[in-house]
Amino acid sequence: MTNYPGSISTAAGKAERGSVLLISLVFLLILTLGATTAMRTSTLGLKMANNEEIRVTTMEMTQSIIDQVVGNPDNLIVAGGVGWINCTVNVAGCSENDVTIDSNLLPLAEANKARVIVERLAPALTPAPRGINSSADAFFAARFQVDITYDGTADNEGKAGIVQGVLILVPRGAQTN
Repeated sequence: MTNYPGSISTAAGKAERGSVLLISLVFLLILTLGATTAMRTSTLGLKMANNEEIRVTTMEMTQSIIDQVVGNPDNLIVAGGVGWINCTVNVAGCSENDVTIDSNLLPLAEANKARVIVERLAPALTPAPRGINSSADAFFAARFQVDITYDGTADNEGKAGIVQGVLILVPRGAQTN
């Protein structure tokens, strides 16, 4: 066997080549674990962002429905008296199933996702609150509770509910229950 100047003997060369391979495999293992962890973290972050988007969208849909229901005077029946309950058609046990939701807001195919209950609360009439930019002495107030639940869980849309109180001003001379 011929040794050239600057060459390594064969026994030492084999030992060094094995250690380089071992160090390379350790570094490769560390890089693989790092990449796997980064992918899992990214996937979890994406799922969390998607869930937050669904939650916000569902809450906005529920708020839009309650705004539309409260904005329609036909849904808040003052003449119904205390305990009068007006609901959407998919709610049983109501005095009337006459609450309507605008079809542009909630398409007919999705109408069963929204449950709306409007209830007239006691007492029948209370003094109107001060600071309503109107003469409080000229009005009574009828109180309502509007309870809305939007359930789109069957379509992975989420579920949200809002209960809101509403005061309707009634002129003192008006005949009401």
